Amino acid sequence: MERRKAGYKKKNGTYRWIFVVFIVICILASVFSFLYYRNLHKTIREESRGYLQEVSRRVAANLDRITKDNFAMLNMMGASLEATEPENMEEVRRLLQKQQGFGEFETIMLVEESGKAYNIADSKSVFFSFDGAMLDSMLANKSAIAKDQIMDNKEYFVFAVSLDHVVVGGEKIMALAACYDPDTLNQVLSMTSFNGQAYSQIITKSGTLVTKAVFPFAMKSGYNIFSTLQNAEMDEKESLTKVCSDIENNVADQISFSLDGVHRYMVYTPIQPDDWYLLTFVPFQAVNEKSDMLLVMTLRICGLLVVLFCGLVAILFWIFRANKKKLERLAYVDGITEGNTIQRFYELAAEMMESVPEQKYALVYTNIENFKILNAQIGRKNCDMILTQFYKYSSSVLNKNECMGRLFADNFCIMLTCRSEEELIKRFEDWSAAAEEYFGRLNPAWGMPQLEFGVYVIENKDMPFPEMIDRAKLALRESPRQAGSKLRYAFYDDAARSRMFREKHLSDVMEEALKNREFQVYLQPKYRLPEEKIGGAEALVRWCSSTEGMIYPDEFIPLFEKNGFVVTLDLWVFEEVCRTLCSWIERGVQPVKISVNCSRVHFKNEKFLQAYLTVADQYQIDRSLIEIELTESVVFEDTERLIKIIEQIRAAGFGCSMDDFGSGYSSLNLIQSIPVDTLKIDKVFFKDKTMELDRLKAVVGGIIRMSHSLSMVTVAEGVEYREQVEMLKQEGCDYIQGYIFDKPMNIASFEQKAFGESLAEVRKSDPLGEPE
Repeated sequence: MERRKAGYKKKNGTYRWIFVVFIVICILASVFSFLYYRNLHKTIREESRGYLQEVSRRVAANLDRITKDNFAMLNMMGASLEATEPENMEEVRRLLQKQQGFGEFETIMLVEESGKAYNIADSKSVFFSFDGAMLDSMLANKSAIAKDQIMDNKEYFVFAVSLDHVVVGGEKIMALAACYDPDTLNQVLSMTSFNGQAYSQIITKSGTLVTKAVFPFAMKSGYNIFSTLQNAEMDEKESLTKVCSDIENNVADQISFSLDGVHRYMVYTPIQPDDWYLLTFVPFQAVNEKSDMLLVMTLRICGLLVVLFCGLVAILFWIFRANKKKLERLAYVDGITEGNTIQRFYELAAEMMESVPEQKYALVYTNIENFKILNAQIGRKNCDMILTQFYKYSSSVLNKNECMGRLFADNFCIMLTCRSEEELIKRFEDWSAAAEEYFGRLNPAWGMPQLEFGVYVIENKDMPFPEMIDRAKLALRESPRQAGSKLRYAFYDDAARSRMFREKHLSDVMEEALKNREFQVYLQPKYRLPEEKIGGAEALVRWCSSTEGMIYPDEFIPLFEKNGFVVTLDLWVFEEVCRTLCSWIERGVQPVKISVNCSRVHFKNEKFLQAYLTVADQYQIDRSLIEIELTESVVFEDTERLIKIIEQIRAAGFGCSMDDFGSGYSSLNLIQSIPVDTLKIDKVFFKDKTMELDRLKAVVGGIIRMSHSLSMVTVAEGVEYREQVEMLKQEGCDYIQGYIFDKPMNIASFEQKAFGESLAEVRKSDPLGEPE
């Protein structure tokens, strides 16, 4: 009873902690939403500020363009006057009125040095109503612009440029002036942005209005904008003093203020001429109406998300309490076999190893071979039933301190007690036999698929289970052993892991090794019978590592065939052979035929031969000097395709030979179907000196005679004993390649042996040659 009360207290304490965590999560979510809202508000305000300044800069750029264009037009007119040198006003009128149509000037005037101006349209004098600064600029030969020129009861801007050497009617003209309608500028200053509530004005640096605000949303202002802003209520951190200072120093910026009950932004930007500024006014509401709506919507969404999140957590908490057993079932019970999931297996296995620490265990990875094919044949439903029955049977034969779980698909993990490897193998065999009988009783149509057991005998119990499983898988991949037709097993050892790391290392360095010429071509002589003279050679490859020394082909060739690098290496060997043959021909030596190996990996590319042809043509080699060797095992993969490949090789001018004949399941009938030029009898026939010579003679002699009847040349590989040489001579074998005569050697040594000292000496200084 006391224990149950303690359990209740512990349970209630757990719930209290969960409730506290729930409250903390809700608070954090609320704080996050508030911070997000505040950051969004700040970002929108900064973007609005940047947008206002960009709008103002565009309007200012348009105004500057208009000013520059007007001065450019006046300068062009002035240049025409200076170049034409008109004698009277009529000539001036004809000249300038043609050009006036290209601009937006309403009146063109000539200004004399006395300051007197004439309208070129009617030659009447014009009274300048602006201040004397304009005339001073004209007298100083400077371009100038002024406002408040009154003509026909209307105000105009006046643009003026100075003139040199222009005399009209005996009077020297110092400047050319033109009137510009302010309404044209008002069109530029008007805006469609912000629902038409924004507008711009031009002022001087002293605050004097250059243009009047004629827009419906314009605020009421006097002659000087600074005087008007003195009555405005500036926003926090804003001041009129700063605005005046910025304008005096040609700085662009913006402020916000309230005046006449309207909250506004004002952006100020310097424009041409140097003492003018562009003011852009935008109501605060027009700028922030949409952004404020977005912020309010964001705040509501954040609040809703917080509520929904809190509600979701509450619902999950309730579901967790109400469905704890269901969750445990999902975590620990496999949905197909109704047995243990892999997670539950991990927990049970750990408990077993902890409860009986002195017991030795083995982790077994189990796979049903070709289960995907079975799935396609009998359907998923039946395959799921097979998995269920397999788990049911396997778990029923486990001992007390053993357990099993499904990893995925048709893969299972089993924790077994382990006394010896022999005992485990016996259990696997008994399981396989009993399971085959069991499945036969369930449904004879199913049949028993092949089982695979990869075993890792646990030495380090602290090792994570996934790593143990990886080792069991590695064993099954690297060193499987067959026990009957329905069982395959393998035990992990460090050698398998070392092989994996070794292959990884060789794969990492192979390309760099080829680039650094660590691979070398060796040639093994073929001796022509009966005279026992060198009549050819086979090109072999050796890896002379700069760090490890010699690495032999039986270590790296199988790896390169798996990772595909053998294609690159074969082609490199072929090019080295072509280079060597070219070198011999250039030295005047009669070359011997060289055979090169071609891996089956090449055949995945139907156009693989094109690369060989390109290299051979590059060195302009007689293709008949090269023989391409194919292994006998290729025949059994796809005989028809192999025949087509051989025909292509021979049609290209290369010789073609079959290597390792007799090493597999060859028959004499095979010789008849494969149209090769040369048949290489495998060394398996010659490795045993104790083999009865008459039996060897009967077998090998039959192969030689059959080959000769099909016009094939025969080469005996791996010959090491003199008695075998004599027998092969008697049977008419064409060539011998073996240690009885020579081992594979580097190219320089082969040249010395085949062609004599002189060529070997020449080759030492030949850049195409192989170093000794």
